[in-house]
Parts: sequence; structure tokens; C-alpha cells
Amino acid sequence: MAVEEVVKVSRNYQVTIPAKIRQKFQIKEGDLVKVIYDENEGVVKIQVLKT
Repeated sequence: MAVEEVVKVSRNYQVTIPAKIRQKFQIKEGDLVKVIYDENEGVVKIQVLKT
């Protein structure tokens, strides 16, 4: 089951990761995420980097 939300890009080109997504992937303040553009699918993906 896909979890998806619509977010707005801020004036500084920032987006907020919605609470449902943060909770599902246990993303906390200070965590690192990688932003990936997948040319084959034409989508942007976010990968959580666990240390």
C-alpha cells in the first residue's frame, strides 16, 4: 500500500516531510535523507540514511 501526501514547496524551495511518512520511516530531526531523481520513472525519491 502506497503512502502519499501532497506538499507545497516553500519560498526557499523546501518541503516538509508529512507526519505519516516520518512516522512510517521513523525519520527524526537531524536524520539525513538522500533525494534521488529517477530518470526511468520520472520521479523524485527520498531515501533515509541510517547511521
